[in-house]
Amino acid sequence: DEINAKNKVGGNTSDQELSDPGEESDSESENESADDSDSVEERDHDEEDTYRPVTGQDLYGNTIDNDNSQETKPTKYIPPHMRRKQMQVDDDPERQEKLRVIQKLLNNNLNRLSDNTLESVARAIVGIYNSGEYSSRDINEKYWKNILVTLAPSHMIMSTLIPLYIACFSGVHFQVGDMAQVGGYIVEKVVLDLWDHLNRARSKISSTGLGGSDPIHSSKQPSNLMMVLCYLYNYNVAHCSLMYDVVRKLIESFTEIDVELLLLILSHCGSQLRNDDPTALKDIVLLVQDRSMEVIKSNKTRHEKDGQNHSIVTSSRAQFMISAMTDLKNNKRRSKDVAIAEKASHYRRVIGRMKSAVTSTPGRTAEPKSLRITVQDILDIETKGRWWVVGASWKNALHGQGVSGPSQSSTSKTEEADGVVAQLPDKKGKSKEDKILKLAAKQRMNTDLRRNIFCIIMGSDDCQDAFEKLVRASVLRGKSEREVVRVLVHCCGQEKVYNPYYAHLSKRICSFQNKCKFTFQLVFWDSFKQFEEMKARKAANLAKLLAHLLIHNQLNLNVLKIIETSPDKMPEAAVIFLTILFSTLFEAYEDSEDVVNLFRRGEPSKEQLAKRAEEMDEDDLFDSNDRSALKDSISVFLMHYLENSPKNVKKSTFRRNLKTAIKACETDSLDYMM
Repeated sequence: DEINAKNKVGGNTSDQELSDPGEESDSESENESADDSDSVEERDHDEEDTYRPVTGQDLYGNTIDNDNSQETKPTKYIPPHMRRKQMQVDDDPERQEKLRVIQKLLNNNLNRLSDNTLESVARAIVGIYNSGEYSSRDINEKYWKNILVTLAPSHMIMSTLIPLYIACFSGVHFQVGDMAQVGGYIVEKVVLDLWDHLNRARSKISSTGLGGSDPIHSSKQPSNLMMVLCYLYNYNVAHCSLMYDVVRKLIESFTEIDVELLLLILSHCGSQLRNDDPTALKDIVLLVQDRSMEVIKSNKTRHEKDGQNHSIVTSSRAQFMISAMTDLKNNKRRSKDVAIAEKASHYRRVIGRMKSAVTSTPGRTAEPKSLRITVQDILDIETKGRWWVVGASWKNALHGQGVSGPSQSSTSKTEEADGVVAQLPDKKGKSKEDKILKLAAKQRMNTDLRRNIFCIIMGSDDCQDAFEKLVRASVLRGKSEREVVRVLVHCCGQEKVYNPYYAHLSKRICSFQNKCKFTFQLVFWDSFKQFEEMKARKAANLAKLLAHLLIHNQLNLNVLKIIETSPDKMPEAAVIFLTILFSTLFEAYEDSEDVVNLFRRGEPSKEQLAKRAEEMDEDDLFDSNDRSALKDSISVFLMHYLENSPKNVKKSTFRRNLKTAIKACETDSLDYMM
């Protein structure tokens, strides 16, 4: 019994030593008490079958660390995707084989890329994404490596290949959709790589003080990456807010490499930037002028002090960039830029066909929208995350919950648009946009379509800018063109002083979309029904608008047929409207023959009148001739009101045209048949 008790005490002691060697005295006391109790009891099991751990192992057979000087500390939780990196899953032969297959498939398709095979290559790459055999993340990584190797070499600028290559990528982006996130992935990689090259180049310049002779400037990778970003914007993968943000960042630094990249942006996507946001372009031109003068003056001062060449940007290079920006602002396009824009337009049409094929597929959701992100959003990915990726985490620093430092200042200028907090370009643009939105609410633009049309019309720089924005917004097609005309006429009538901007825009719209002519006629008819309540200012504005459309042959006098011209029953607004209308017409026409043509326009031709005469009786012919009734009404108005006008002076153009108009009203349509 004593031997067995000693064996047991020894076994327990060894276990206690292994588990807690720092408490030997306590173990001995416990073993003595256990010895006293166990010695009395009978053993209910065989000692030979009892398991005891081997020295250096725990109860479960796991090896115990020999370094017992420190207690084991709890480890930090590691997400699964980080565990894969720590475990070096890239060494997995199965995954390596899949990556090789992906790379091979991409190379096989992209090696046969040309203008004729653009759509077929894009469809083939989309098939790789949709096959389900490979991870979208792996395909995105290999696609980016292919783009980086092919389009961003350091020895030459790939100005010929980049438009075609990015057009193929854009087609893949719009066909795959938002699930693969291929567009956001590539835009993110391009901006990060570009900023990495820029930071290294700027630090090299600041250390050497020589901008033109620095060897790093011989690398063409930044230029190639910037061209890739330009065509991602040209093909609507990235939004104009990103490009304007890039331009502002380059202007802030304004070194030789920044000026080179700015010239590339102006050449390859300058016209598109002007079309998307001319106001921002004006602000940037002013910013460039101020910044260039500051840099040139500071360079001269430093040169005078130490006698060394610290010139970062030469005055001639800066002046050339300013002149290029000014030409772009004034819509003066150079022959080289026109050729580049035509090529980009051709590829946009091809991408448009790919989009149409996707959207027409049953059960397919809408195409991905342009990424409205900024440079700071991409640079803050590590601290804030990706708010533009569905399901990704994002840390908002708007209300003091974010990371302190430079990133906080960038979030001070923000607004909420489409449920996403996006950075605004500047306070001036924000205040202008807010004013337009408040004005739209005041003018009762109560639908999204009417509100968007109102913002385009009121926020554009000129007629050309407004027309291009309306065309790109696809609101001049289908039923939406009716809302464009109604909003346009409403805005014209609400002006305190007549603005010919609305008349020129109306003429462009009628020339572009022939259906809008009839819509204008209907809108004018609706306005004529409100003569009882209409103010004189609105009546005068609408009269000048209609006169402009009549002079440029977009409408005819049939639009006036619902106005009752009896002197006793005419509202005051109707008298003002017709007086200003015909006064404007008679003063605009230099030749009386133009007045005759105005009154003949819209009448049935001789052949049509002869055909009608054969098909109906003479009484029916006269009853159905609405044009005769219109001429009679106009003749009564002209003789009752305009003959007493102070403009009716002898030998004046007004008087000559007035007499011609009265004579044209007295001439019946049947006289033309004789």
